[in-house]
Amino acid sequence: MATLVLDNGAYTAKIGYNHEKVSVIPNCQFRSKTSRLKTFTANQLDEIKDPSGLFYILPFQKGYLVNWDVQRKVWDHLFGKEMFKVEFADTSIVITEPYFNFTSIQESMNEILFEEYQFQSQMCFCPSVCPCVWWF
Repeated sequence: MATLVLDNGAYTAKIGYNHEKVSVIPNCQFRSKTSRLKTFTANQLDEIKDPSGLFYILPFQKGYLVNWDVQRKVWDHLFGKEMFKVEFADTSIVITEPYFNFTSIQESMNEILFEEYQFQSQMCFCPSVCPCVWWF
């Protein structure tokens, strides 16, 4: 059984398996002024020819996850064939959440991770716990 660790930040997502190097990826979608019809997700920023005119579509506002459509697309990209090729039935996820997170956001995250992605198990905690777990 593999363990996927995801620090789901408001600006970047730090993701990797527990035995691999961590990848730092933008946690948002982009649209360019020149190609408004196409949406770029996460690390597809390299495909944009003119990065000066970017529109950002962010899943977080004031530190809380509020735009689930954008977050699902970013997670689909991260968990999919292009990035980590996650086998959900055999994978547990460790994910961070904001301090004083709202119950409705926690319930939505649990529902999405278990019912849509069907991870085997999940552990949520605040980012300040990460160094403590690593150190001890």
